[in-house]
Amino acid sequence: MTRCGMGLAGIFLGLMLLSPARAAEPDSAACQAARTLLAKLSEQQQQLAGQQQALDALLDGTLPTRLDTLNEQLGQPLDAPLPLTRPAPARRPTPDSKCPSLQDDISVLSDQINSLRAANEQLRRQVLTLPLPQRRAFATLLQLREQLRQVTGSPPPPAAQPLLQHIDSVLATLAPLARQQYSTVLEQLDRLWYLPPTVEQSTDIDHDTYLQLMGLRLQMQAQIRKLRADLWQRRSLWQMVASLGGFQQVPGILAHEAERIARQGLDIFTLTRSDLSHEGHHPRTVPVIKNLVAVILGIAAFVLLVRLAGRSRRAALNLHDRVIRASGDRRWLWNISRLISGLAPALPWILIWLVLDALSPWLDQPATRLLFWLLPVAKAYVIFGLMCLGGEWLLLRVAQGAGRYLNSEQSGQATGQARRFALTLLPLWLAMMMIQASLGPSLLYYLVGMVLLTALYLALGRLLVQRRDDYCICLQALLPSRLDPAVEVLLHPAVFWLFAPLLLPVALVSFAVTFTDRVLGEFDWYVRLKARWFRLRTRVAEGSSEDDGTEAPKSEHYERWFAATVPEGSKMPVIDTGLASAMEKSIQRWHEDKTDENALIVAGEKGCGKSLSLQRLEKALAQSCPDLNIVPLSVPAKTCTPEAIYTLVGEALDTDLSQGPGALVESDEGRAPTLLVLDEGQNFFLASIGGLDGWRAVQGLLNARLNNIFLLLMINNQSWAYLNNVFGHDSPSRNVIRVKRWGQTDLRALILSRHQLSGYTLRYDEALLSSRGPEAGNVRNAEQRYFSLLWDASRGNPMVALRLWLTSSKLRGKQVLVGLPTPPSASVLDGMGDTALFVYAAIATHENLTTAEISAVTHLAEPVVRYALKAGFDTGFLQKSEDGRYRLVPLWYQQVISYLTGKNLLNE
Repeated sequence: MTRCGMGLAGIFLGLMLLSPARAAEPDSAACQAARTLLAKLSEQQQQLAGQQQALDALLDGTLPTRLDTLNEQLGQPLDAPLPLTRPAPARRPTPDSKCPSLQDDISVLSDQINSLRAANEQLRRQVLTLPLPQRRAFATLLQLREQLRQVTGSPPPPAAQPLLQHIDSVLATLAPLARQQYSTVLEQLDRLWYLPPTVEQSTDIDHDTYLQLMGLRLQMQAQIRKLRADLWQRRSLWQMVASLGGFQQVPGILAHEAERIARQGLDIFTLTRSDLSHEGHHPRTVPVIKNLVAVILGIAAFVLLVRLAGRSRRAALNLHDRVIRASGDRRWLWNISRLISGLAPALPWILIWLVLDALSPWLDQPATRLLFWLLPVAKAYVIFGLMCLGGEWLLLRVAQGAGRYLNSEQSGQATGQARRFALTLLPLWLAMMMIQASLGPSLLYYLVGMVLLTALYLALGRLLVQRRDDYCICLQALLPSRLDPAVEVLLHPAVFWLFAPLLLPVALVSFAVTFTDRVLGEFDWYVRLKARWFRLRTRVAEGSSEDDGTEAPKSEHYERWFAATVPEGSKMPVIDTGLASAMEKSIQRWHEDKTDENALIVAGEKGCGKSLSLQRLEKALAQSCPDLNIVPLSVPAKTCTPEAIYTLVGEALDTDLSQGPGALVESDEGRAPTLLVLDEGQNFFLASIGGLDGWRAVQGLLNARLNNIFLLLMINNQSWAYLNNVFGHDSPSRNVIRVKRWGQTDLRALILSRHQLSGYTLRYDEALLSSRGPEAGNVRNAEQRYFSLLWDASRGNPMVALRLWLTSSKLRGKQVLVGLPTPPSASVLDGMGDTALFVYAAIATHENLTTAEISAVTHLAEPVVRYALKAGFDTGFLQKSEDGRYRLVPLWYQQVISYLTGKNLLNE
């Protein structure tokens, strides 16, 4: 073999020998990194195991020496609220070490770490899920132990050792709370609470250290008391008694709690004496003087607070008056004013209580310690005032619920009875406040609470005895009549005081219903709903059928007072709905050159009082604008051609208008101020081909800018709605008044004033008079109920209301018996057919039409129109005047209009 061949063979052999070594190099680096990772995981596993051991020890009663250490173990401060969401620790994935020999160990350690993290989180949750008051008390006790060790030093003096042992025992006792071992904790906590350690002044501690130890001891007892109260509050009374050994242990528990109240008093005395006997380097008299000055100033401030709070009642009533004055027609402000007036009497007491609560933390200091302990007396005064107010309110509400209103002497008697009622309960309230301050929720607290409730029940019975008859009537307003025998037995005079408070919830519901009715009574929708519900109940009770729409015969002497005009020589009752004033305001502004708008359109329902308001308008303008010439003009039926309109207006103004509105403008300069009233404006158009030319002529007159002529147009609301839909934005005037429906008060004034003119007496039917409760036989309530029904049935239209009054009344000699106002039913229109409905819609839109005009408007043959008119005439909702024009009967007006509107045959 040549040298060259031997060299190649050597190189090849060397490469073969070196390749295993090079392949092992990366494997050794990965394993080295795996060993480092394994060491870190092992260290982390030991740390988590140590945390688990510490948390287990905590739950078993072995606590850390410092609060900071415990907070670190829990991952958050012990006394801090829990976050809304506390996610569980996510499972960490097992790292890939690239070293097969160590990967199994790494996987095992990773699994152990994940398990320990989950277990530790579960242990932390057991501690952190304790109620916040318990955790805060726990943290405070740990801080007190740290302070105690700092005060006593190391080693602690013998006088302080019982205190240290006691706080360690308390902390060890509280640990099982996390495991929900309530019985064990409560039993041991009561034992430690009943037997607090004593701190005696000895030679091994100085006076300052003794005072500090006494303060720490009192703070420890306060925290134990808070813990015990929280445990009692979170569990039922029976569970707590069972946890403490059952009902046979109740006397012992009560004796221990009474002893603790006495011990609490001694502790307060000791703490106060310590505060007053020592305060730094000042003389002994300085703390005493500070507390006495604080007490004097506190009493003076409390008297001033009572006076200032009393002014808040007057301020609330003044605010109520201002709201009433500013409310106007805004009914929601009326209800707010009721709320203000209702809160006004209780407002001073509420303010005093809030101020005392706000001052309480600031007074718990050595310089104001005496004043701090006088706060319960001030709060007892507030409770006394509220009880007096509540007793007086109850007596007044019972009397008002029975329909009786107390005079000044009776109100004074009610105030005295309420004061005696409050004085009876005041000692028990003081006892409750004392137990609350010294024990908190406890067995004695709940027993005294039961005694207080029993005393309150009996005191209410004695208080209600003063208004026994009123109370019985008040209950009848809500209870059905079939319960009257049972109520009479329960409210017999001999046992009234015992059973009257039992029925008080019924009376309170009655008060609430009355108040709600009074508040909602200002809203039309509620009055309408209430009226319809009463009508429905009456029909069901009496089994009456719907009215057929025919009017009962009346005496002509009585009926004439409810016609459009009253007999000659009689004074027409004036009902001011505000329409005449609104028209006068617009005309007066034009007359005083405050506006250039010289036209006004008044649109309203037929019979809403437009024409009658013109009479009031003329009288008002005669005083406010004496130089204004008023020209009233009633438009003849269907004057709907421009020539006829110009002739009509020209004759009224003594001007030739054959050339149109321009001629009126030319004659305006030398004319005296004139008001031209165009009544029955719906006669200016006919909804047919060429029938709207007249309305265009009217538009030209209304749009003419005249300095000395004011045009007032009165038109039916259905006609105005149709013209608006036809002409859109080409409205002849921006000054439009839409007549509102009359209110219930206005309708009542209109009808009762006309009835008074007739000379007849008035009596309401038994269906309107309540037979039981505070409203039994009350004519005023029957009148209110009737006019609510009448207002709903007429929908605020006075013309319809007058006809309904006549149909619901019967004459018996010189007496008028008024029954339920029952409007006719529009269900008769269901079988009329669509063709007939078109005819009736044409009449409603134009207000009055002849047969030929209806045929032109509806494009129906005259025989078809005549058949529909005959059907309406026979049914009773159409009437024909002497000039051959058809109109809706006033009694049927609202029903027919509502029915046609529901069929989308009208424009409003």
